[in-house]
Amino acid sequence: MKGILFALAGGFFLTFQSVANATISDQIGTWQAAAMTQLTGFLLAMLIVVIIKDRSYGQLNQVSPLYASGGLLAAIVLFSNMTAVHKMGVTLTIGIFLIAQLVMAILIDSKGWFDMSKEKIGRTQIVGVLLMVLGVMILKW
Repeated sequence: MKGILFALAGGFFLTFQSVANATISDQIGTWQAAAMTQLTGFLLAMLIVVIIKDRSYGQLNQVSPLYASGGLLAAIVLFSNMTAVHKMGVTLTIGIFLIAQLVMAILIDSKGWFDMSKEKIGRTQIVGVLLMVLGVMILKW
């Protein structure tokens, strides 16, 4: 149940962030808004680390460079998201983002990429993605 609540919160906040970032990018530029978002996120994360007195950051040298590059990917995600919101609006952007996430998640699960355990992907998962595509097409219509 906790996982579902965190997933819902993440989805809600992703939408709020998309709108805020698009608005900020109108005022200061897209890459500047991405940098500001990354910086404020970093500052909040560091504040939380300090408040909870977590000292595990001393093990950063054990993190694979592939996984440590997540922040680089986040900058691309932010830029893509802001640009898409400007061109298509929030609803269509989030719908297509969700489809792209599901397709990539299915690939990662089915191939066991990034040290994830392999999961069998069946027709129901494929039909689910196709229904999402249909839903986005209906939203666009």
